[in-house]
Amino acid sequence: MTSRRLAIREISPDAVAAGTNWRLVDDTADDMIDWVVEPCSHFGPADSIVYSALSVLSDGAVRHALMIREIGSLDWWGDSLEYEDGAWHEAGALDGTVEEFVAEPHADDASFTGEYDHAAQRRGFRRWSPLLTTRRRSDPSSASHGG
Repeated sequence: MTSRRLAIREISPDAVAAGTNWRLVDDTADDMIDWVVEPCSHFGPADSIVYSALSVLSDGAVRHALMIREIGSLDWWGDSLEYEDGAWHEAGALDGTVEEFVAEPHADDASFTGEYDHAAQRRGFRRWSPLLTTRRRSDPSSASHGG
C-alpha cells in the first residue's frame, strides 16, 4: 500500500483524533501548513515526525493540534499547529493553551521524560480527546466534537 502524501493543511481533525503520526517529507514551503507529509508508523532517528496532539485551553475547550519535531533531538517540543475555524494555525497565534498532549509519542523520541514521559502523553491524550472540538471562537453554539 502506497502512502498518500498531503500538505499539512489537508490533515483532518478526525485523523488527529485517531492518533495518526506522519513523516515530514518536504519542509521547503514558507508556511508550515504547506509542508508535505505522509502517514507513517515506522521512523528513523533523523526523521521529522508530525505528531497528532491536542491542546487543552484555559476556558476548558480541547483543540486538535500537531507537533512537528525531529525524533533524534533532545529538545522538548517543536513547531506546533492548532486547528480552529476549519483551518490549521501556528500555535501561539491563538491564545489560551494550558496543556498539550501527544497521542502516540515515538518510542525512540527521548524528549518525552519525567512527568511528560511517553505514558503520561498517551494518558493525557486519552483523557482529553473525547472533548476535542472544532468550535469556532466567534460562534460557541457551533461546537462539533471529534472533527
